[in-house]
Amino acid sequence: MIPADVRLYTWVDVEEVLLRAQQAHDWPDDLTWARAYWDGLTVGIKPGTREQVITWLSQKIEPRFSTTPQPHIILESTTSHQRQLPILVEETNEQPITPRFRPSLARPSAIVQPYEQQPLPPLPSNWPPVIAFHSFKGGVGRTLHALALALALAEPNNGARVLLVDGDMEAPGLTWLLHERFPNLSVSLADLLALVHGEPDPDAPESIALTADRVKDLLIDGVYILPSFRSVSQFTSLEIKPEHLIRSAKDPYILTTVLAKLGEALGVKAVIVDLRAGLSELSTGLLLDPRVYRVLTTTLSEQSLAGTCHLLDTLGQLAPAKRKNEPLPALIISQTPAEIYRNEQLLADYESPLLESIKRFLEHSGSGEEDIPLLIVTEFDSKLAVLPGSWNRLVDLIRKQGDVVDEMRILLEWLPAASSPVMTMSPMKTETLSQNRKQLAEFAEKMVLAETSGVTDFLAIPPLRRLASDFSAKSPVAVVVGAKGAGKTYTFLQFVHRGNWGKFVTDTLGGQPTMSATICPVLQSKNLPPPTQEIINAARERTKEELDLSGSYDSTQMLDYLRDGLLQNLHEGQWRERWLNMITWNAGFEIGQEDAGRRFIEHLRARKQGVIAVIDGLEDVFQDLASEKNQQVALRALLQEVPDWLEQQPSRSVGLLVFVRQDMVLYAIKQNPAQFLARFEPYALKWDSEESLRLAAWIVSHAQIPVLSDEDILELKAPRLVELLLPLWGRKLGSDDSREGRSAAWVIAALSDLKGQIQARDIVRFLSQSASDSISDTRWRDRLLAPQAVRNAVQVCGREKIKEIRQENPRLGSILLKLEELPQSSKQVPFSPEQVGLGAEDLKFLEDNGVVSRKGEEYHLSEIFRRGLDFGLKAGRSGVLALSSRLTRSLYE
Repeated sequence: MIPADVRLYTWVDVEEVLLRAQQAHDWPDDLTWARAYWDGLTVGIKPGTREQVITWLSQKIEPRFSTTPQPHIILESTTSHQRQLPILVEETNEQPITPRFRPSLARPSAIVQPYEQQPLPPLPSNWPPVIAFHSFKGGVGRTLHALALALALAEPNNGARVLLVDGDMEAPGLTWLLHERFPNLSVSLADLLALVHGEPDPDAPESIALTADRVKDLLIDGVYILPSFRSVSQFTSLEIKPEHLIRSAKDPYILTTVLAKLGEALGVKAVIVDLRAGLSELSTGLLLDPRVYRVLTTTLSEQSLAGTCHLLDTLGQLAPAKRKNEPLPALIISQTPAEIYRNEQLLADYESPLLESIKRFLEHSGSGEEDIPLLIVTEFDSKLAVLPGSWNRLVDLIRKQGDVVDEMRILLEWLPAASSPVMTMSPMKTETLSQNRKQLAEFAEKMVLAETSGVTDFLAIPPLRRLASDFSAKSPVAVVVGAKGAGKTYTFLQFVHRGNWGKFVTDTLGGQPTMSATICPVLQSKNLPPPTQEIINAARERTKEELDLSGSYDSTQMLDYLRDGLLQNLHEGQWRERWLNMITWNAGFEIGQEDAGRRFIEHLRARKQGVIAVIDGLEDVFQDLASEKNQQVALRALLQEVPDWLEQQPSRSVGLLVFVRQDMVLYAIKQNPAQFLARFEPYALKWDSEESLRLAAWIVSHAQIPVLSDEDILELKAPRLVELLLPLWGRKLGSDDSREGRSAAWVIAALSDLKGQIQARDIVRFLSQSASDSISDTRWRDRLLAPQAVRNAVQVCGREKIKEIRQENPRLGSILLKLEELPQSSKQVPFSPEQVGLGAEDLKFLEDNGVVSRKGEEYHLSEIFRRGLDFGLKAGRSGVLALSSRLTRSLYE
């Protein structure tokens, strides 16, 4: 049947129907070839197969196929004049022909049986990569970004040279920039095309040598420039176009070959070509070569986005990257308005169609889902909206603005290692590597449940630095919010180990303490091992000694006091007094006396002493918080009433730090919870991508493994942390010149939920598992963690995370259990609500918790949950694709 979007006006439309059938491999063996023209459709068939072929044609052209009086196709017509296209059938003994391949968007002269194109040989490793910048529409910043990449590659400290080619032979923007600097251009791309076209030797050595000799005169800022034309007169008389060269050459990708050889002759690290916009034959010689590093540039305008998506579909069909040496295209969204650039969710909505369109490449890639394309977003800069007309002024402007060159440095990670001026790693000795992996596995395993590790050092992440800074000269009063696994109990124990607030401030910020206050643990998790419980009890005794107090008030008495209060209908004020009493009694003051809290403050003020009460383990006490009002009132008093009351005290002799999960805050505080969370947001234990990398570096260094450079990791920004961690997991999840995902971004994306949140425990558990699985590996000697161990560790982390959620968040745990118990045939993403049997309320709860994201009528699982629940991939890639693209930008910029 005729496709719905086709109307048979002419032979061109008939040819479209047959071409689609060929591309879909819906082509009978008996049909050898088909040619259409204005006067008819001619088909070549095997002898004796006329009836079968006619039947197939009638099905493809239905309902416009007729055999009366002779086979013909009924074209679109007016009522008064019927138009027909005759069908001529020729029997032939010829074998189906395989036409000579030429990279072109034009239709072939004859449509033949489907055939598989032979894979392209990889380009020699000593040739520089050819990088082609293209855009569906003009005016989107394509030339600007091509120039920025050239400047990034040819920075003076790199010592690298680049060849920049103006391949836009209809609107040569780069060429116009040169006339002020080079009034008499020595050679051009038009000259090179004509020289190669006329040289008898198909390798064109003389043409390449002559062009290289002349291009050496066009070196500026470390960049050799090959303009489109030497003069305006040459611009109007282009006799040999790229398609002419392709048509006459044996090598269908002669443009790639010639430009790479020219780059090799010049000794450059890369060849960058600025192509003509649109679906033009001027660009197809490079654009349809899957070995070329293709960079597609678009803005967020609807036409530009839609056109780029169409271009990706076309390239995915005609020139997909099937082999490891054939890179995936990179995408650039340019001129992004600030309000979108700074809104991740809004930006993700714009990115989504591009990532969907690139799935065709991923389907052909032949590798795992770590195969992630680069997507770079650059912000609109009004100073770059109107560009100068000379090279010097434009380069000065680009360098002065700085951002666009910095963003193009992300592409350096995409290029082959030999071409990219980035650090590479030397192999480690096998026995040393195995021992280092074992050390890392053992230390990280000990840190998985950090509260049992006995480690008394900690990573001073920004929330802790802000806590120390804001309260360096006064007792802290703060609520520290964090999810399970964020490090609440570990941080609580670090305060207990130090015993004094001034010691914590010094260990966090350095310098001499400006105040002294004894840290007194009031409540702790009941799941701590006996040795840790003894440390906490010893801290209570130390508090009493320093305050010169005595008396015994153990945890059993305190829990009884709490439970007794929960059986009464107390209001927040009454609970405030109970919490103050518990703080006071733990310090050994007037144990068992009501209103002791108020007198304790006066006692400390008179003696000029201070106490910091620290509270953890609230989930053990308030196990029915979601449904029990008394528990909600009690916790609300601790979180709001007690801090407010303490902050009003003149000398603030008593401080308070409460460690609590965010879901418990939301259950307890019904009115304006967002306002409460915002109040203590600076101290919330949240791990962003940069701090997660910092934690990984901290773990490696504290495992006593001498593979990281001796730098202060607290002072490093994300791009430097990425470089620092190359000895841990390599640059990519494969060799440096592979197409695999960039290790740092992939790991963080795979361990994050779909809101970009990540937990410290997941990072540490990942390091433990992947290091353990890497101990016996002998292949990957340039890194501690083998790629396959990295991939496998995420599944282990996911399963353990789900177990912990069942303890921490029963409602979320019960929904995840439903997904876990599904038959394997239903465990595929993306999924529909009907597929997994979840209602709208459950799905919304999963979405709010970052477990799933909705795309249209389907849902994607975050990678750590997908692997933990053992869900497969139905099509394309999971949510790690978009998230890793965003993280790549944040980590490498």
